[in-house]
Amino acid sequence: MKLADKILDIAKRRGFFWPSFEIYQGCSGFYTYGPLGALLKLHIESIIRDHYINKEGCLLIEAPTLTIEDPWIASGHVGSFTDMTTECEKCGEPYRADHLVEEQAGIDTEGMSMKQIEDQIRKHKVKCPRCGGALGKVYDYNLMFKTYIGPGKNKLSGAMRPETAQTTYMPFKRLVEIGRKRFPLGVLQIGRSFRNEISPRQGLVRLREFSQAEVQFFMHPKDKKDHPDFNGVRNLKLMTWTKNHQTKGKKPEMLKIGDLVKEKVVVKRIAYHLAKSVELFRKMGIDEKRMRLRQHRDDERSFYSSDTWDVEFVSDAFGRIELVGIADRTDYDLSRHQELSGKDMGVNLDGKNFVPHVIEVAYGIDRPVLCVIESCLKESRGRTYFTFPPSVAPYQVAVFPLVRKDGLPERARSVFRSLIDEGFFALYDEAGSIGRLYYRQDEAGTAAAITIDYQTMKDDSITLRDRDSQKQIRVKMTELVPVLKRFLKGEKIESLGKLIK
Repeated sequence: MKLADKILDIAKRRGFFWPSFEIYQGCSGFYTYGPLGALLKLHIESIIRDHYINKEGCLLIEAPTLTIEDPWIASGHVGSFTDMTTECEKCGEPYRADHLVEEQAGIDTEGMSMKQIEDQIRKHKVKCPRCGGALGKVYDYNLMFKTYIGPGKNKLSGAMRPETAQTTYMPFKRLVEIGRKRFPLGVLQIGRSFRNEISPRQGLVRLREFSQAEVQFFMHPKDKKDHPDFNGVRNLKLMTWTKNHQTKGKKPEMLKIGDLVKEKVVVKRIAYHLAKSVELFRKMGIDEKRMRLRQHRDDERSFYSSDTWDVEFVSDAFGRIELVGIADRTDYDLSRHQELSGKDMGVNLDGKNFVPHVIEVAYGIDRPVLCVIESCLKESRGRTYFTFPPSVAPYQVAVFPLVRKDGLPERARSVFRSLIDEGFFALYDEAGSIGRLYYRQDEAGTAAAITIDYQTMKDDSITLRDRDSQKQIRVKMTELVPVLKRFLKGEKIESLGKLIK
């Protein structure tokens, strides 16, 4: 079984995620998160939210996903938020033209025009993957979901937002007052966005409804290149693919963040946020060896951005996956909203007026979920398990009775309730043999398992099992909470108690 199929199979079986609307034959680009996946996603969001609110001092907002059309006219989405599309002349199936060329011809199409894409389709005889038919003319297709707000003649043209960013820019003047005109002013928004993708495939990689965590740092133009905490990350070495590497056909190489800044490849502020993003992904459990920084080439970078970088994950199952994009958006967005709305977006600071520039840090949430799952999936000696860090594991600890009799289930439920009261993400299970219970939780990625057995009834001790090593120790009930906390923070299980051979 291919790795991608294996991941999608276990995701459905164990309740991480599955295609939506299954009883009606489904619809590509929509996935439902199950009990395990919803918790995994929640914990990933929490890592991002806690960092930017508690450590970066950002404000948190939540705006509507359904909006009027005007902000998307201002942002350029109505006029130019398009992908190149082609349709099969035989069966009518639509496709993202550039992606189809890349898949069937094995060439990089980044920066190609519609005519160049059409030429590549003819040159390499690219056909419809579904029926083998010929492909028609390539055309631009707008990805926004458009709708109407209200009934009757006075209804408003509306849209499902294609990104959270614009709904953060619109209330900027209110936010800057709430933030007491403090600059840089960081604002985080986590929520749903919508894009009417042409032919979404690859599971959670490309969705029509997806989650984002986007941070907008508003700042004075003269301050946007520096960062006061840059020295804390300058020695971090990361696999890096600059635009010069790409244009010269060179492979990515391991480079120090400080050297990239010294050589003026990137400014300190963007470099700082790239390094912090990698640290957060590492904390989630994403394999750092498969992460890299990639700078957008001049021919692919958005026209309003002076520099854009991605943190990518090179997936064995799904190819290159963008996890976060960090861009200097200049004053484009606020100036455009000022122009269309007629409302002043400028700020008077120390007697000087300016329209703030924006450094954007734009995370996906669904893609990191998939990359965490791939990074943490392990198979050894017939055992399948996930090595999720305790901070993102759907459940930190599971509680079992050894057998369903002699008062063991009642005692196990009591222990389970006490752990819940202590703030652990815990679950209780008694459906099956102890071996089956362990296997089930290994496949769910639960970090630790507690077994209530006959010895518990004699001396008030329990068995604590490590998911990864499968080692077990005996722990007194009075010491369980502190020992479990130390284990979940990374202390080796054999150093915490009496090891069971």
